[in-house]
Amino acid sequence: MFSRKGVRLSRSFLMVSGVLTLAASVLSLNMFSPDVPWREIALGLVILYAFGQALFTGADITNLSFNLMAFLYVPWMLGYFVLLRYSPNENLGLVTLSLPIIATFATDIGAFFVGRSLGRHKLAPTVSPNKTIEGSIGGMASAFLALFVYTWIIQGAFPFGRGELLLFALLISITAQLGDLTESMIKRYCGVKDSGEFLPGHGGILDRLDSLIFTIPLTYYLLVIFT
Repeated sequence: MFSRKGVRLSRSFLMVSGVLTLAASVLSLNMFSPDVPWREIALGLVILYAFGQALFTGADITNLSFNLMAFLYVPWMLGYFVLLRYSPNENLGLVTLSLPIIATFATDIGAFFVGRSLGRHKLAPTVSPNKTIEGSIGGMASAFLALFVYTWIIQGAFPFGRGELLLFALLISITAQLGDLTESMIKRYCGVKDSGEFLPGHGGILDRLDSLIFTIPLTYYLLVIFT
């Protein structure tokens, strides 16, 4: 995708940094020296690796910046999927992980249908001309409705009250839309319609994960702070 703009992403760098981040995320799960900040150590090593690689391969600051952005955008953020899967513990982890996934998908569905039928005011015309404010509000409402039904069916899935659930749904929905718009911004910069061709008819993997890349980490942060 970035090659259209003359940017050369280093596959070796992204693969090594991705494996390192995954390993650090697993080590952070109280399995081995839980007091050691493994992910922060991994981040520091990745940054050192990125600068070292850049210095010996042309010292191109633009490529260095894009490689670091690509690392933070995908491998680093995806590491939170592992952390959230086992938060607060292995038994409840899957339920916890399901909350932002359900809210994110509900946001996409609600924003699409409400925006299609009632949309009048553009949300971010320079980035995604088809998205509307009405659709955005519909996405928020859909996220809350979906979580309300889900947590009513699965008791204990959300350990707080309905007021907190509403706030959580709004935060996740807004963040999901931010993630979607962020990828739209990147694709518009690169001049492409889809991030890839991995899923015929649906674009690349990032086109399916763009919102979750933002909502999963936010859910983990909220969980760590408030529980």
